[in-house]
Amino acid sequence: MKISGHPNIVALASAALALTVLSACNLSKPDSNEKEIATAENEIYEAVVHHVFTPVEGRPQVTQLVFDDTLLSRLEPGGDVESCKKRTRKDFSLEVGPPTYNSLADKAYRFFTRGDYGASLRTDTIQSFLERSCTSGHLSQTFHTDLPRTFTDSQNIHFKDVIVGKNGPKSCEQLYPGANGIISFSHVGFDSKMDEAIVATGFGCGSLCGAGYRYILRKKSGRWEVVNGLMVSVS
Repeated sequence: MKISGHPNIVALASAALALTVLSACNLSKPDSNEKEIATAENEIYEAVVHHVFTPVEGRPQVTQLVFDDTLLSRLEPGGDVESCKKRTRKDFSLEVGPPTYNSLADKAYRFFTRGDYGASLRTDTIQSFLERSCTSGHLSQTFHTDLPRTFTDSQNIHFKDVIVGKNGPKSCEQLYPGANGIISFSHVGFDSKMDEAIVATGFGCGSLCGAGYRYILRKKSGRWEVVNGLMVSVS
């Protein structure tokens, strides 16, 4: 496109064209960003499930997996988001700081082995998790698992330790033989570079049988790996 005339007109026209191009780019970013996050979130779920249920040697202890189709959310009914964030930070021990073992020898070991002792998290990873774990929604059903899986509404499922009557609905054990409970996931929190993540999981297996966990993952050689796991609740 050829623009001629007064220098000021040319400058204004060029600036307007640049702003148009920039605006178009910015408008396209949210969609691609959400797609990138959704893809990475599926990869996180896959990595955690593999880490927990696929043994290094031998056969898995279960033959199928059952997932709650509703995301774990720390936001209580009628509660506000800021209170949810504060409670989540405390309950999940989310603090920013150096690794517990951080001597020169420890740093050298991590450098040469590409290892990580633990739970030190970046500020943006924590902030992302606090925000995303205080939202509701449905769990993705497009991530891969090594074992057959089912998605269900856990609110409509009971376990054999709950008495529901002779002609009542079947228990989880009867509906899903080979599964030892129901797995739930929260949304995943990521750092700005998308190479560190944190996710919460829950596992229910009865009225007094269950636990909640927090997993930290980091991307190594293009793949997500669990580097730290912490039990945060038990029943």
